[in-house]
Amino acid sequence: MTNSDTKYFELKDSGDFIRIDLLKLSHPDAELDWDNNWIKSNVTVKAGAFTGQFDAELMTTDFEKFKQELSRLYDKLDGTALFDTLEGQVVIKIKGDGIGHFEADCSVMDFAGTGNKLEFEINFDQTIITKMVNQLEGITNAFPISGDLKIKNG
Repeated sequence: MTNSDTKYFELKDSGDFIRIDLLKLSHPDAELDWDNNWIKSNVTVKAGAFTGQFDAELMTTDFEKFKQELSRLYDKLDGTALFDTLEGQVVIKIKGDGIGHFEADCSVMDFAGTGNKLEFEINFDQTIITKMVNQLEGITNAFPISGDLKIKNG
């Protein structure tokens, strides 16, 4: 992929943001479905005075599940949508208040399992969700779930 083809997910408001750039499949020629669904990614964060960037390997299933949950949240405006990665490097829990206001509780870890952790919050309104769902649609089209892996609907 060239830079103009890079798929990404970004949540931002008032100068704070979390952005996940998806670079390429980690193991495109692997024989196991499990291995075929890992994506090399770069995560960039700005939260108040804190900024940082780190690499992470995320799964195709994480993005498909989050897209479905965000779409439901947009329709209901009340409830939650959760982006929760297997290795805990990125967690985004979005809660709606039922009238169009949303709060995203975010947690990032620079190294899977034992890294430094940053927790922060981003508040936004429902107009942002359509853009995020469109970004996730681009990601799930570029990196579809391979093989027989299934997502767990929560």
